[in-house]
Amino acid sequence: MFVDTNNVAYFLAERRLLSFDSVVDGDFMVVDQSSRNRNLKIIRRKSPGFFIKQITQRTPEFIQSMEREATCYRLAKQDPAFRSLHSLMPRFHYFDSANHILVVELLENSESLWEYHQRLGRFATDVASMQGEKLGAYHRQTKINGNGNDLSVFNRQLPWILSIHETNPMYLGQISQGNSQLINILQQYPDFQTALASIKAGWTYSTLIHGDIKWENMMLCNKGVDGVPELRIIDWEIADIGDECWDVGGVIQAYLTFWIFSLPLNSGLGLAEVAASSPFDADSIKPALASYWSSYFAARKLDPSASREMLARCVSCAAARMIQTAYESIQASPQISPHALCKLQMSLNILRDPGTAITDLMGL
Repeated sequence: MFVDTNNVAYFLAERRLLSFDSVVDGDFMVVDQSSRNRNLKIIRRKSPGFFIKQITQRTPEFIQSMEREATCYRLAKQDPAFRSLHSLMPRFHYFDSANHILVVELLENSESLWEYHQRLGRFATDVASMQGEKLGAYHRQTKINGNGNDLSVFNRQLPWILSIHETNPMYLGQISQGNSQLINILQQYPDFQTALASIKAGWTYSTLIHGDIKWENMMLCNKGVDGVPELRIIDWEIADIGDECWDVGGVIQAYLTFWIFSLPLNSGLGLAEVAASSPFDADSIKPALASYWSSYFAARKLDPSASREMLARCVSCAAARMIQTAYESIQASPQISPHALCKLQMSLNILRDPGTAITDLMGL
């Protein structure tokens, strides 16, 4: 079966997630937000709403992505070893494994961190600290080794972007011209290849990672009466057992790519003028990133000597993740964009000297 705007009320009622009385009373509105998956938002005034996700293609890739996400919700709800994950995710309601339908809490009164920073117009240190504290507490409390649960749905795969420079030239005609140009740049600079190989060589399988940490997937929810927002992370489709530095670095690259996005690179101005024209001061990123790492460090209860080594690896992962963001931004582009080029340049600078990047970008 497929859920749609016509039968979703029956689907939820049959599973005792709502009553028909609330539908009759008008406390029920459906908004179709389908994209890669069939997504329905169920908005209710008197009761919490629902977010329903169902795959649109019954291919192994789509089925496995849904099973990974559903497993994350199940672990968060049922497994004490993953209890800290519960506070990072929307509330889980139901999973139909036969029809691949996932029902979770609708995050009302929420906005993504991307939307939040655009609205705020600055990099708030309290929100940066919240990100570090949440991730740090989760990484410290989550146990993988010796866990009795079946984690076979997680394939322990390396992020594909770490091998993108190895793409055979015969396949470049199957991607956009913009991405073909990006790969050519990666192949022309040995520093890219050396650094990506180093990240792969040091990859650990230490925890359950989200795998696609970016501000579009991080939501601020205004739930409490005290006005203090809560942080939730959505879209766990590519979650895997992997290296926690990849998720930690994902937040760092979110700050940097957001700032690059704000630059008017198509204006014809020089780089100094472009940076001065951005509504976001580059120097204001430093205290935010410093607060983020300090909170993560404190929540993880890391040894200071181990902290510096881990931070260098997280920064390198952020640079690699920036290459992925650049790639994804030009998937349908006939040529590489100025913003993608800027991301590649910053990524190369970081990968060449992570220690200097820590000082220059984070003030640490």
